Amino acid sequence: MTRGVVACKKRWYKINKTVAQFASCYDQASRNIRSGTNADDIKEFAYKLYSTNYETQLADEPGVDSPVRPQGSKKSKRKGKGKVQMSEDFSEKKSSIVKKLFLMEDIKNVRENELMDREKEREEEREHRAKIMTIKENELQIQAAMKEQELKT
Repeated sequence: MTRGVVACKKRWYKINKTVAQFASCYDQASRNIRSGTNADDIKEFAYKLYSTNYETQLADEPGVDSPVRPQGSKKSKRKGKGKVQMSEDFSEKKSSIVKKLFLMEDIKNVRENELMDREKEREEEREHRAKIMTIKENELQIQAAMKEQELKT
């Protein structure tokens, strides 16, 4: 099936309009760059600007993909009407994210334990210093008492 000249021109104008709108959003996003931003951050910000300014999402924007019914025979059409299966990529990403979350929780627990240990050590050091101070005070009192006895005799 081939398209005619008029159909191609209409399609081009439709695509060109959307591309021009996104290009203006991308220019605006690139003008608002901060230190530490990269091309991916600019692109994400441009997507956000486009979706807020034009209240639509681009077809290639992440999260827009929807399950597509397979074309062809009746069997494949019936398969497409069934429950949508989770793609392997998504399940792999999900499992890697879950692993990362568990690792982050483990790191958090280790850091909390380290902080508690440091606090215990500091408390023990304070108690030790207090004991040393009381011992030194007692020694000074004993020395003062001994000097008084020497002066009396």
